[in-house]
Amino acid sequence: MGKRPPSVDLASWLLWIMVAAGFVVSVLVVVFREDLRDAWSPGQSGDSTVQPLEFVPVILVLYGVVAVTTLTLIPIMRAGHNWARHALALISLGILLSTLATVRTMPPPLFRGLIIAAAVVSAVSLVFLWHPDTRRHCRLPDEVDA
Repeated sequence: MGKRPPSVDLASWLLWIMVAAGFVVSVLVVVFREDLRDAWSPGQSGDSTVQPLEFVPVILVLYGVVAVTTLTLIPIMRAGHNWARHALALISLGILLSTLATVRTMPPPLFRGLIIAAAVVSAVSLVFLWHPDTRRHCRLPDEVDA
């Protein structure tokens, strides 16, 4: 297979940055869980039996699954497997859509800034995952000759 194009390396670095940023956000969710609970839970009335949302375990498990999947797929994509590139693009698209949806819930300002930054990194990683050089690198050997 020849030398790997720079777009593949840039996409890989951006995906690593997304995983690291997700870790930082997950730690911040644990630290600032009360602020997020106040922002995302429905208003409490005196006689309400509605319990506040417990979202921290969900966020930690979701982060773990996405991070492990992403870190597993990056070297496979770098080796030239097109299916891994498609899977990474779907993960990036999912992160982009979920970050845009989360911004609409009006989280605390610290989280809003991190979420917007994650959306930008996710969008740019999609650009490099769908770059023509990356597509050419990830084609199957029999597709290149055809």
